[in-house]
Amino acid sequence: MNRPWLQALGRPERCTGWSLDQWQEATRQLRRLRLLARLAEAVEAAGLGPAIPEPVAKLLLAERQTSRYRRRVVAWAATRIARTLQAVGAPLVLLKGSAYLAQELPIAPGRLPSDLDILVPRDALERAQRMLVADGWQEPELDAHDRRYYHEWSHEVPPMQHPMHPIELDLHHNILPPLGPVAIDMALLLRDARPSAWPGWSVLAPVDQVLHSAAHLFFDSEPLERVRDLVDLDGLLRHHGARDAGFGAALEQRAQALGLMEPLLLACHFCSAWLETPLGPTLTQRLQRVGWRERGLRALFAAVLTPAALDRPRPLRQRLAAAIVLWRYHLRRMPLRLLVPHLWHKLRKPRADATPG
Repeated sequence: MNRPWLQALGRPERCTGWSLDQWQEATRQLRRLRLLARLAEAVEAAGLGPAIPEPVAKLLLAERQTSRYRRRVVAWAATRIARTLQAVGAPLVLLKGSAYLAQELPIAPGRLPSDLDILVPRDALERAQRMLVADGWQEPELDAHDRRYYHEWSHEVPPMQHPMHPIELDLHHNILPPLGPVAIDMALLLRDARPSAWPGWSVLAPVDQVLHSAAHLFFDSEPLERVRDLVDLDGLLRHHGARDAGFGAALEQRAQALGLMEPLLLACHFCSAWLETPLGPTLTQRLQRVGWRERGLRALFAAVLTPAALDRPRPLRQRLAAAIVLWRYHLRRMPLRLLVPHLWHKLRKPRADATPG
């Protein structure tokens, strides 16, 4: 994919010769994809500020300040929540962006977090919910169907809000829906979790962080405008791969054990092709053994993940591909006998009160 502004996230020196028209396209696209602050931090870290046109430099400064404020908000909320849940008697695990912040990974600068994803074991979930509610976290009003959806069919509880925290709290007990075709044994992931720099919090092992990000993108998220997930995967693969020569082999072994080879190979394919991610010999060789199913999924997700052109409607091919991926996403959340009435319930509700999932 020929998107200079996307490659500039990893190599910010590429943007120093851009014209103002090129900067306009890049900033609009990156802001839409929630990646502009990433470029702003990369430019700052590389000391390229003097080579950036003044109007662009002011814009990038504003993006950095916004990102740093929102990261502080998430860190403060995590500190408060750790105190609230310290008596839960179970591991407390940060997921996704909050985990990257707590580890101070290279992909942490430039994030624009609006929520905090955390995980506790399934048998501690209700206890954690009660403690959070007692501390002022509020759950949304739900009808009987939605309560059953979260209690029996989902891998998380309803998003919670707090009057003191301008973020949403997503409390998980698994990384994928429990009724989907891939059942994740969370005992394995919790066993290998490790402490983070934030007191009271653990994070998943490096291989599990990559697999969670890949599974979230290719199994468990709505499809459009998800390039930032690929950027996260690129950063994780680069960082952990550079620190451990055997990371690729360990990642493949873990993916096979958890049933997550499909999202891992899709992640590796797009990171390598679009972001020039170094994968190492193990994963590179595995990518060359491509069957008809993998070819079809690559074509499908290439159509969906490609950023749309500015100021133009999405092409029919992309809209059709997105509809197919969205249907696949729903089928991976629950069996058809539950999915059909669930979607019917969702369609019948007003848009402002739409059913989750």
